[in-house]
Amino acid sequence: MTDIKLICLLIALTVCGAAAAQPIALPDQNGELISLADYQAQHPDQAVLAIVVSGRKLRLVKGWEEGLRESYPQLVSMRVADIKDEPRPSQDQVAEKLRKRAPENVSILIDLENRWATDYGLDTEEPCLLLFDSQGKLVAQFRGRASKPRLAEVSAALATWLSATAEDSADAQSAPKETST
Repeated sequence: MTDIKLICLLIALTVCGAAAAQPIALPDQNGELISLADYQAQHPDQAVLAIVVSGRKLRLVKGWEEGLRESYPQLVSMRVADIKDEPRPSQDQVAEKLRKRAPENVSILIDLENRWATDYGLDTEEPCLLLFDSQGKLVAQFRGRASKPRLAEVSAALATWLSATAEDSADAQSAPKETST
C-alpha cells in the first residue's frame, strides 16, 4: 500500500511541477494590470509565492507573509483575491473596498472570473500558496491557514527548493563559459 501512495504522490508532484504559470494579467485595486510575469521581471532569478484566497478571507494572507518573512525576508509574494460573491460585484466595487482596507503599498490582484482557482484547481476558502520558480514553473503548492506546524512545513519545503535553486545558480556561474574564436 505504501508503494501505491508513493507512486501517486510522485505522479501528482510531476503533474504539479510540470504546470507552467498561465499568462493571467489581473487588475489590482488601483486598476493596474499585473501578472506573474511582471513579478518575475521585477525580481529576476527569484521564486514568486502566489497566495490565492477568497476575497472575504484576505486577512489570512498576513499570517503567511509575516511567518514566512521571518525566515525568508527576500521572499517575493503576490496576493490574489478570488471573488466568488453572488451577485458578482463589479471590478470598481471590489477595488474600492480593497483600497479602504489594504495598505497603500500592498497590491492585491482581483480575480472576478476565478481564473487562478480554475487553472490550478484551488479551493480558495483557505489560503492557497503556489511557489513558482524564476521560469514560471509551479514547483510547490500548499493550502491552509498559517499555523506553527504549517509554517514549519512550508518553510522546510521553501528551504529545500531555495537551496536547490541556489546550488543550480552557483553551478551555472562556475561552469566554464563557451568562447568563440
